[in-house]
Amino acid sequence: MATEGKNKSETQYFKSIPTPDHVIRFAPGNYTDPVNMIYALRKEYEELELDAELGDAAFCLVDSDVDPAKDRQLEKADTEAGNGIQVVVSSPCFEVWYLCHFTASTRQYASNNDVLKALKQYIPEYRKEMPGIWDIIGNQTETAVKNAKHLERQCMDKGLERHTVAFAPSTEIYKIIEIMIS
Repeated sequence: MATEGKNKSETQYFKSIPTPDHVIRFAPGNYTDPVNMIYALRKEYEELELDAELGDAAFCLVDSDVDPAKDRQLEKADTEAGNGIQVVVSSPCFEVWYLCHFTASTRQYASNNDVLKALKQYIPEYRKEMPGIWDIIGNQTETAVKNAKHLERQCMDKGLERHTVAFAPSTEIYKIIEIMIS
């Protein structure tokens, strides 16, 4: 799994999930652009001799943010992925996944900070890199998956293109969770 830069909300979340049947590893590096994240993830995937045909999966977790310039980066990352590596986008940020544990609101956010403010309505003590987040929201995972799929359908019904800044709010984290909890 590759996550963006120094913001390790994703790392804390996935580390807190009890996964006796899955091993979660994180690719090294503090990259913030999706293409370099893919390169780092591919290197790690190859060094570990992982194989998609044996059930190994690698995910590059990316926030679309609210900057339209990110669209080109996401497009290139999608092109560079493959061979067992998938790009998983949250728009505008990973915390949309946390919000899905409580709501399927299609509210448009002007910034990532707006998402954090909305999340604090449900988890007042929330802060980035919060350890043990699974203990707070894990029992609502089925709701989160359902709500994330709802947001995705709403974006698709509007004719929005996946893996773009405009495909918001949305999160594909549910695709990883469905593998882990199946």
